[in-house]
Amino acid sequence: MKSVSILLAFLAISLIVSRANALPFRYVTHPKGLVDYWPRWSPDGDTILFSRCVISTGCAGGAVEGAWDLFTVPASGGPATQFLQITDVSATRSNWLWNPNVEMPIAITGVESGPSGESGVYLVAADGSNATRIPTDDSIPISYPSWFPDGSALTVEGMGMMSEPFIDLISVHDGSLLETQTSTDQIWTGQSAISRDGSQLAFAGQTPEAGSQYNDDLNQIWLQALIPQNPPSDFDTNLHQLDPLQGRTPDWSPNDRFISFESKRGCRNGNYAIFIEAAVTGRAVQVTDCNLNANHAVWSPDGGRIAFSAEYFTPKSSCVMGCRGIVIAPVPDSILRLGTASSSRD
Repeated sequence: MKSVSILLAFLAISLIVSRANALPFRYVTHPKGLVDYWPRWSPDGDTILFSRCVISTGCAGGAVEGAWDLFTVPASGGPATQFLQITDVSATRSNWLWNPNVEMPIAITGVESGPSGESGVYLVAADGSNATRIPTDDSIPISYPSWFPDGSALTVEGMGMMSEPFIDLISVHDGSLLETQTSTDQIWTGQSAISRDGSQLAFAGQTPEAGSQYNDDLNQIWLQALIPQNPPSDFDTNLHQLDPLQGRTPDWSPNDRFISFESKRGCRNGNYAIFIEAAVTGRAVQVTDCNLNANHAVWSPDGGRIAFSAEYFTPKSSCVMGCRGIVIAPVPDSILRLGTASSSRD
């Protein structure tokens, strides 16, 4: 029976996962003794925004405990430049809205690293100025802000004052709760991503089990309708898994046809690789090599590239255990043939 179970598990993975040909990729940052993490594209696709941390402060491999500042680097390559530094606050988990009409299009999670008491969601102008904390209540989580398309609201994930993680939709204007998106009785959640048209929510999540604790390595990718403010009593979220295998950090393609995410499902060494899967139905395509241990992939505005954070260990003189850089790779042709990855190609 054990051999049959192993065979069935292998067949299940084979049906859901396929591998793309090895993709060309290039590091746009390769810093000595540093970690570069949480990339985001500028609206014109020319710049990558990311968080940078000195490993000695405790951030090896991307741990939040380090001291993080925001940097930018040209997507075409070149030196990285400091974009934002907030005194006693680590700037993590940025999200850049591609709406030119929004005055403060960058949202970040600011993690207090001193006595300021300013942990929360911050809004920042496109030039790195006017960093302003949204005055959220302590019951509202603050991690991984994701923009509603018109810039009026954000989803945020975390535990707030509760013991299990959930997702709220909050007002950008005053930080007030607009609508709770998930119930901890039904699902425990990780990073969320609102679809580009504002109708759907993708997130990392797991069903709660008595006596267990939330573990983001056990998440799958889940989808549901974004719950509007004051929904009708019969509103159906249609909560469901993208597929049943492990995954986290989802990001929607510009036309909402595909979702990128990271998963250990194809890596025997325990590392993460980036996958892309059709949002409606399809097969997950592995698009990075397991040796990169790639995390937090995000789509470019033209739908033709992804940026992500990846490890590197050579040359040894330029890195230590846990250092990471920002990498850009093209979306594979096998995905593009399934349907245009960019709405501009429709």
